[in-house]
Amino acid sequence: MFTTLIYRARMIAGAVSGRRDMSTEDRNYRNLLLSGLWFGPVDGGIYNFLGVFLARLGASASVVGLLTSGPALLSMLTYIPGGALAERYTDQMKLFVRITLLARLSYLLIALLPLLLTGSALPLAIVLVWALAAIPNSIGQPAWTAAMAQAVPPRRRAALNGARWSLMSLVSGALLLVFGLWLDRGPFPLAYQIVFLISFVAGVLNLYYFWRVSVPPFVPAARAAEPLHIGARLADFFRPLGESRPFVRYNIASIGFRLALALPAGLYSIYWVNDLRATDSWIGLRGTAGYAALVVGYWFWGRAANRIGHRRLLLICGATFALYPTLTALAPSVHWLLPAAVLWGLAASGIDLGLFDMLLAVCPEGQQPRFAAAANTLASLALTLGPLLGAGLAAAVTVRGALFVSGALQFASTFAFLLLPEHEHE
Repeated sequence: MFTTLIYRARMIAGAVSGRRDMSTEDRNYRNLLLSGLWFGPVDGGIYNFLGVFLARLGASASVVGLLTSGPALLSMLTYIPGGALAERYTDQMKLFVRITLLARLSYLLIALLPLLLTGSALPLAIVLVWALAAIPNSIGQPAWTAAMAQAVPPRRRAALNGARWSLMSLVSGALLLVFGLWLDRGPFPLAYQIVFLISFVAGVLNLYYFWRVSVPPFVPAARAAEPLHIGARLADFFRPLGESRPFVRYNIASIGFRLALALPAGLYSIYWVNDLRATDSWIGLRGTAGYAALVVGYWFWGRAANRIGHRRLLLICGATFALYPTLTALAPSVHWLLPAAVLWGLAASGIDLGLFDMLLAVCPEGQQPRFAAAANTLASLALTLGPLLGAGLAAAVTVRGALFVSGALQFASTFAFLLLPEHEHE
């Protein structure tokens, strides 16, 4: 096993270092790996510590939950028009980079907000800025899905995503520990502002490497002359979605699981800070343990996905992931968050790979932005309702009780993956 890991690490290092005579496919592989590396400080910084920052500011579970449900609500309203707009551009990757840069500016603004606001207004302003970033993302995400479908061939996709996300998780995990130690020792809120500024700079560098990825011009699927009436245009846009049985089956199988997954999204930070009295160092160490497991998980599941099939991958990892909120709720002290985080990383990596590869497989050629927008709209619906329902559940039965209920619902919803084909291209 260790020999294989070393060999794979050498392959990744070789791909990252690059050669002048590399093919376009290999050059894309390299740039996508480097984009994953530079997303590490974003994921290990603002993505993991923004909710903790709100909890430190005294925000309620409902406000922390809005970090997830707020962007999801706006995404749900804008993904469809965003997908329709994305279909009008031939260079999907360049569109993604330009529009996502607008969204990344939210990191910079959030870092500056403590200089402008105090008290209860600050958490609400942060949530508002975070939510508004979803509007440009609703155009960028469908474009990114279409570009990723063309950047490397399907035979290399699982290996690329496994290697790319492993690299990202390695950087994220290391920085979670570093950032956690810094946040415990640095001045409040300046320490958080510096972490968020680092995330902004890394987010721009992440987009730089995406800009260097070369994909063929996007050619929309041929269709009849565009109708003039708005109702007819909407019907023309939505008709292919309902006619694609694989796409419908994918969304029916995944929507319930996504909802159960989102239920405790706003509760973890509250539980760590208020119930377990976790310091930022412990929260960072928990993140490091989880991301170390993600590295192993992405490597292992990236190799195993094509062999065992994506349906079995999702069943195994979905059922395993359901233990995470339960183990978190059972933790008598912060020390027990570490094994729970390891289980989270091993299972979440398989879910990421399985759902993403399945989505790319069910999006027809020439219609990827449209189908990706529709799938993301449904996912956003789950992300909108889940944290709100979770906050209401926590108010009724305590945060700990809500975590137990979430785990049971996640396990039950995993069985819907039986509706999926065994392999992504069936």
